[in-house]
Amino acid sequence: IGRRNLLEFTYSQVESLNETETYVYNYVVKNTKKVLNESIRELANNTHVSTATVMRFCKKMGCEGFTELRYRLKEIEEVQETDQEEKNDFYDYIEYIKSKEYLDSIKKTADIIKRSDLFVMLGFGIHSDFANHAARSFCRSGYYCYAIDNDCYPVVEVAEKQNPVIVIVYEKSQEKNLFEIMHQYKSCHYTIIMIANENIGVLSNLCDDVIYVSKGDVRMGQVVSSVPFLYAIERIIYELTK
Repeated sequence: IGRRNLLEFTYSQVESLNETETYVYNYVVKNTKKVLNESIRELANNTHVSTATVMRFCKKMGCEGFTELRYRLKEIEEVQETDQEEKNDFYDYIEYIKSKEYLDSIKKTADIIKRSDLFVMLGFGIHSDFANHAARSFCRSGYYCYAIDNDCYPVVEVAEKQNPVIVIVYEKSQEKNLFEIMHQYKSCHYTIIMIANENIGVLSNLCDDVIYVSKGDVRMGQVVSSVPFLYAIERIIYELTK
């Protein structure tokens, strides 16, 4: 039955139920989890009908018998639980980006960028394309930014009174490499901002600001969403241009 629940059986199926079979239908819809642990006799007793009525109901719903009905109900429950977990991921994320912690870090980063004389976006590994996208987005908004997507680029040295800033996308698999690069930029007086979706540990000691774009991965099933990183850039640009 895929992702349907009992309320989404065809109109003709439900219309075909007589009065006593409708009692069973309403009970099953309202008490799905309970029905999973009931016998056919218990279901019949709870709906005040005969076991024969329960069997007729099962057949009209496209099942060979009560055992198949329970199996299909169990599938429905598993799908709904998965859906709820996915929704919770996004609900939690939506609530987080409304928090003072998140908004303050976004505003602080925007203020740093406004005062900067040189603006760099760095992302390695899976974040290299994102770094290029973010740099183009900042450029389109009027803040010139160039992207670094590998560790072959030399650190651009600036005059002592200038205010260079580098925004780095955290990637755990690149942690050791990032530490060495951050140390180079710090020694050249860059302001360092890290954007991450997990605790960055010791790297935070080298950062002037950390934007936690979410509290861990935001998933839809097996897919990890990149929305938190994209939205963080969009939100910074909003602060820069409003």
